[in-house]
Amino acid sequence: MKPGALLALTGGSGFIGRHFADAARARGYRIRHLGRQRPAAAAEGDEFRSLDLSSLDPNASLLKGCDALVHLAAYIPRNHEDPAEAARCWNVNALGTLGLLEMAGRGDVAYVVQTSSANAYAPTSLSPDEGSALFPSSRGYYLGSKIMQEIYAEQYCRTTGLTLGTLRLGSVYGPGQESGALGNMVRAAQAGQPIQVIGSGRFGSDLVLVDDVVEALLLVLERESSGPFNVGSGIRTSIAELARALTDLTGSPIHQDMSSGESDWGFPALNIERLKALGYCPTPIGTGLRAMLPCGGEFAPNA
Repeated sequence: MKPGALLALTGGSGFIGRHFADAARARGYRIRHLGRQRPAAAAEGDEFRSLDLSSLDPNASLLKGCDALVHLAAYIPRNHEDPAEAARCWNVNALGTLGLLEMAGRGDVAYVVQTSSANAYAPTSLSPDEGSALFPSSRGYYLGSKIMQEIYAEQYCRTTGLTLGTLRLGSVYGPGQESGALGNMVRAAQAGQPIQVIGSGRFGSDLVLVDDVVEALLLVLERESSGPFNVGSGIRTSIAELARALTDLTGSPIHQDMSSGESDWGFPALNIERLKALGYCPTPIGTGLRAMLPCGGEFAPNA
């Protein structure tokens, strides 16, 4: 996909979407946002079409004139244990994606890239590659819907001739993050308050800087690469390691709360060799934390 192409973008108001839109414009791409409202950070020259993934019309012509579809939008429940969330996860993430692809298939779109979750891999102590089994042990209502999103998208694109790339994201972090455990820890560290750690802090995952996710999206978009790609750092970082890193950077103390019991182990590091073959080079976690906390310091865990 060459600069100057018109990209239809869902999720442009989100954490990843805001960063992607800025980088795509800088590369010369044009943006048509699809969502319930125009993103506050949209540029003056960006286009906008109203879209609700939970009740879209596949026959609508919202993608007319678009060269590619970048599908970042998703419904993530506040409570992953609430079974009432299952229906909305399914309707938005799985069925909503299918309807969006039907719309793309009737338009001018030649390439689709979507984001999914690498946390949907079956539990393993090894680093899963793209051929590893998908069967999450937790957060099943959300992650199950992301697996079905992948299945529906692959089936539709294979039978209609659309080229599809899927990025399975690790745990995304970076400047501007407003939620999640790391966001809370960074805010506490910035304020000089104790950094809260539940239990031993053994929960961990493959943390990936949002700038690296954007670069991965642009890599596959420019090459129109097909198939799944893991997007991470290739290293597992635990909550305890993050807390120590933030302490070394800011001097904020760590408060360990053992009253709530131990957290689960979390997720493994990802095998990212397939994406590296395209030129992907992940940012070390220490460098990423400094971007969130521009206060200097020499600590860089696992860097």
